[in-house]
Amino acid sequence: MSAHPSQQFVTASSNILEQVRQCAASVTRYPLDILTEHAQLEDELGIDSVKLAEIAAVIAREFHLPPDRLPRNGKARTLGAIAGAVTEALGTAQRPSLTVAPVPAAAEAQVAISAPATTDLLPRVRAVFARVTRYPEDLLTPHADLEDELGIDSVKQAEVMAVLMKELGLGEAPKPSQRLRTMAAIADAARALLPAAPAVAEVRPRAPVHAAPAPLASRMELPFAGKVALVTGSGKGIGRIIATRLARAGATVVVNSFHSREDGEKTARDIVDAGGKALHLWGSVAQEEHLERLFSAIREQLGGLDLLVCNASNGLIGPFDRIAPRDWDKAFRTCITGTYECAMRARPLMAARGGGSIVTMSTSMSQRYMHDLGCQGVVKAGVESLTRYLAAELAPDGIRTNCVSAGPVHGELLGMFPDAPERVARWESATPGGRLCTADDVADVTELLLGPKTQRVNGAIWVVDAGLSGTVDGLLPAARAS
Repeated sequence: MSAHPSQQFVTASSNILEQVRQCAASVTRYPLDILTEHAQLEDELGIDSVKLAEIAAVIAREFHLPPDRLPRNGKARTLGAIAGAVTEALGTAQRPSLTVAPVPAAAEAQVAISAPATTDLLPRVRAVFARVTRYPEDLLTPHADLEDELGIDSVKQAEVMAVLMKELGLGEAPKPSQRLRTMAAIADAARALLPAAPAVAEVRPRAPVHAAPAPLASRMELPFAGKVALVTGSGKGIGRIIATRLARAGATVVVNSFHSREDGEKTARDIVDAGGKALHLWGSVAQEEHLERLFSAIREQLGGLDLLVCNASNGLIGPFDRIAPRDWDKAFRTCITGTYECAMRARPLMAARGGGSIVTMSTSMSQRYMHDLGCQGVVKAGVESLTRYLAAELAPDGIRTNCVSAGPVHGELLGMFPDAPERVARWESATPGGRLCTADDVADVTELLLGPKTQRVNGAIWVVDAGLSGTVDGLLPAARAS
C-alpha cells in the first residue's frame, strides 16, 4: 500500500533539510550535529552574511535552483527556513520523490539560470558584469555584495554602469543616493528608468581560461628553477615585486589578486614578456569557494606547489573609534583565516613534492604602537603567532614557515595614511640611517627565507624596517599645537 501523499511530502522535506545541512557543513566545516534545523545561523552558529552567501550558492547548485530563489540575510535565519524555501521552489507537493544528482565542482563551470519575467534585466546586467570584469558567470549571483563578496570596487562598478547605460540606451544613471550593492538592485534601478522593459536575450560571456604558459628552458643555476610559487595579493605593491623576483629566480609564479584583478593580469603578462613563467588566478583568500578554485587550478595546471607567500592583507587604517566590527571581521578573515587556509591547502601539494617553504607577511608595528595602524597591527600579531604554530605543525611534511615583519615601505600604502608626507618625514628622521625600506628590501628577505640558504630557519619572525621599531620617536602621533 502506497504512503499517503502528505507523508510523502514530509519525507521529501526531511530529505531536503538533510541535504541543506550537508551543504552547510561542506562550506563551514562545522560538525553536522550542531547544524540543527532551528539553530540561529548568525547568533548561535556565527555564520556571517559572506559565509551565508557561499552556503546559498552551494545549495542552489545542489538543487539546480536560481540563487535568487533562496532567502538571504535576515530572511535566512535558520537552515530550516532555507530548506523550506528550497521545498517551496521545487514544488515538492507535486513531486514527492526527489533525487538530486551532485554537481561536479568544475573550476569555471557555467550555470544556466532562467530568470523570471519580473527580473528580465538581470541576465543583461550579469552579462555586462561578466564581460567587463571577466568573472565566471556562476559567481555573479543576483544578491552577492559587489564589493565585499566579489571584490568589484567602485571604479570597476562605474565602468560596468557606463557600459550598461549605453547598451540599454539610458540617458541617465541611477541616482548616487541609491544603494546599489548587488546586481539585483542595479537591475531594479535600471528597469525603473526604462519606459518599458525590452525583451532581453541573455548573453553568455566566454569563461576565462587560465592556461599555464609554455615552460621555458630550465636554467639550473637559478635557485628556484623548476619550482612553483604562489604569491597571494600580488597584483601590485610588495606582492608584485616578490612575484617578479621569484620568476626572475626561475620559479613558475602564480600571481593572485582579488580587488586588483587587472593589475594581477598585468603582473603575470609582464613576467612572461620578460622571459619568465607566470599565470594569473583571481580570487579572495577570505572566501573558501575562491580558495577551492585557486588550489584546484594549481594542482591541475601545474601539478603541485613548492613556495607560498601569504601577502594578501586587509585592515582599516585609522583610530579605534573608526573601526567597526565589520572591519575587524574582514581583516581577520583575510589575514588570519586566509593565511591559515592557504597554508593548509598548500600542505598536501608541497608534501607530495618532498616539502616546501611558506612565508607570511606581518608588520613590525604588531609589537609596537603606531598611530592609525591599530587594526592591522593587532591582526598581524595574530599572523606572527599563527606562523609559529604552522612551523611546528607542518615541519613533519618538510615544510618551513617563516614571517617577514615589515615596517613602513615607500609605495602606495603609505599614501593611505592621513597627513602622509608629514608622517613619512617623521618616520625617516626616526629611522637609524634616515631612510625607510623599499619593497625590494622586503623582497630580498622573503626570497632568502624561501630559498635553500635558510634550510634550518623555521618559525622565525624577521623584522625588516631599517631599525624604526627600535625607536620611539616617529611612532606616536605628532603633538598638536594648542
